[in-house]
Amino acid sequence: MCGILFQFAHAGNDSNPSSDNLVRDVARRGPDSLQTVEITADSCRLSFTASVLSLRGASVVPQPLSSPSTSRAHQTAEYVLCWNGEAWRFDGREFAPDENDAELIFQELSSCQGRVQDVLNRIEGPFAFVFYDGPNNRLWFGRDWLGRRSLLIRKPVPGTSSFAICSIADPDDLPQWGEVEADGFYYMDLSAISQSQPGTDIQLQSIQKVAFISETHESAALPSSCMKLPIPQLCKTIPKDVPPALTPDSLPVSRLYNLLRDSVRLRVQNIPLHSIPSVPGHDGILRPSKVGILFSGGLDCSMLAKIAHDILPTNEPIELLNVAFERRRLPTKAPRHKKKVILNTSEEPTGGPGGEPIFHPDDDIYAACPDRQTGRRSWRELQTVCPDRDWRFREINVPYEEVVAHRHKVVALLYPHDTEMDLSIGLAFYFASQPLELDSPKILLSGLGADELFAGYARHGTAFNRGGLRALVDELDLDLARLGKRNLGRDDRIIVNWGREARFPFLDERLLREVVTWPVTDKCGFGSASSATEAWDGLDNEKKALRLLAWKLGMRNVAGEKKRAVRYARRPI
Repeated sequence: MCGILFQFAHAGNDSNPSSDNLVRDVARRGPDSLQTVEITADSCRLSFTASVLSLRGASVVPQPLSSPSTSRAHQTAEYVLCWNGEAWRFDGREFAPDENDAELIFQELSSCQGRVQDVLNRIEGPFAFVFYDGPNNRLWFGRDWLGRRSLLIRKPVPGTSSFAICSIADPDDLPQWGEVEADGFYYMDLSAISQSQPGTDIQLQSIQKVAFISETHESAALPSSCMKLPIPQLCKTIPKDVPPALTPDSLPVSRLYNLLRDSVRLRVQNIPLHSIPSVPGHDGILRPSKVGILFSGGLDCSMLAKIAHDILPTNEPIELLNVAFERRRLPTKAPRHKKKVILNTSEEPTGGPGGEPIFHPDDDIYAACPDRQTGRRSWRELQTVCPDRDWRFREINVPYEEVVAHRHKVVALLYPHDTEMDLSIGLAFYFASQPLELDSPKILLSGLGADELFAGYARHGTAFNRGGLRALVDELDLDLARLGKRNLGRDDRIIVNWGREARFPFLDERLLREVVTWPVTDKCGFGSASSATEAWDGLDNEKKALRLLAWKLGMRNVAGEKKRAVRYARRPI
């Protein structure tokens, strides 16, 4: 994981299109290393800056990677790479614990004789990149096919022949930035640009694209300038007869566990020792955590917590990060509080006999938050089902004044996303991923993608009621197509601002490749028969396969939790 900043200008142009605040924010994304490589090629001045959050391999590998080595005194290079990603597999092979994915990918790119897209198409995992191919005088950049990492491009500065590519937008000049689409890999011919006169405006229309296309195209008809997507199209077959209801023993439920377990395993094992927070002592409450969960207490995040428990040694604590915001409609004389994080490791139940929340006197203004209530219930069930695990339930209480104070920063990180829903979700992730008073794991698991795969949103039920399974499938197809554009780049900009990395087990290529081929009735309960004789028959139709998996693994209360969006219960500021 890293922060990327590339800047282009004519060699005789001393202007710097980016502010010091942008460089500062890029550095925040990678606290382990910050370096810049500058080269001159065909009268063009190219500046590559990268910060590194080191989570792979035996040691920190500074970026940018370059060959041969470069410095300000020797401004030549054949290849330069800024890599912001996690390649879980390359050519189908998993990386060894001591391997660094950026180094291997740089070696492959440096020897591919210009066929950059062929190398990138062999990667499984999230990434964004900028790559300078000196022998061909091309600059490549882009995001993975799903858009799981952020990358923005700055429009050329009028009269300066300069532009920039970065993980985030310049907070001092937001309107000039736009998101790089996750629809292919892009390249620019620097020879053509270098021939323009200094001060001439660069036209970004000269950017070329190697586009992603669906697997339905025949290989013989595949244009040379295109690549196949790594997953097939969503299965749109509608059963002719009413299929039987899913049960905890149904094949899709068993397959889902195997797929999720393999995906979570890749994301929580082999975390290098140098990336684990350093705290005094390694026993009891001071033992550092490798992994945290963005934890609302809902079905998706609770299942990730349970499966992470099945994989990690029991002596490793797992953090459950739960955010609650001060409610806006408070009495005029209500006391104000500073942000407080409560590490709750109590063995005492957190709900009454009927599961109702217990309101603690120290945080009564936060206990009414729905996510705090479900979080406590699900945490308690994890303690019951997995009693040998140190579950650290972090109650992150955010007063109204803190939201006001940080709003401007969150708006800048969200850009170019700017709706009220974006702000609401962004604030929740911003405070959830903020480093805490005690040790803070750098790796955070997120349940993003489960709703789009298994029909978990309320609008999916609405679509089914409106037009049956056909309308439901069309809605799911739309959701998957726009997932990267609506969510992933935005969330990356917010979470990595704190030097943390979000990992998305539901968006693993191998899991997606199989689940999208299942008929819709293997994923949810809409349109299926029901005997209404078993206890699990009463579970909601949304994400039925995942709910049944929770039931099968002993998480009965979690299996019955209702879906609730990750945002304020009330309108944001």
